[in-house]
Amino acid sequence: MNIKIRNTLAEIIGALIAMTWMWLQLNEASIMTIESVSKVLAQGIGISIILIIILHIVFNILSSIISGQYEKDIDDERDKIYELYALQLSSVIFGISIVTTLVLLGWFNLSINTGLIVITFAGFIGSIISLFLKIYLYR
Repeated sequence: MNIKIRNTLAEIIGALIAMTWMWLQLNEASIMTIESVSKVLAQGIGISIILIIILHIVFNILSSIISGQYEKDIDDERDKIYELYALQLSSVIFGISIVTTLVLLGWFNLSINTGLIVITFAGFIGSIISLFLKIYLYR
């Protein structure tokens, strides 16, 4: 497994763990205040960033120990194209979900707490789907 796929898997695992943590913290979001929901979502984003960094380091250390050599992360034109495809897919998913959430907020009286949660989770889901696209393209 090359370094691109390892790093992508680290990002997926970090995002999934953070989403699970947020989901468990938001089990009673309908009765929580907007401040407490925002705190949980901000903490979840921070946890995701920290986990991704730690998982990158751990995966690279384990890979170096197992293989006995250090692999450099070099980007070429193909990698940049794959990044662009993943970014486009993530942006489309996030954009569609924001518009849908705003429509639900405006016309169907969706609560603001639910709207914040949906927008945050849509960002995570868009990111995870785009990461799976990158894995597919690297294979």
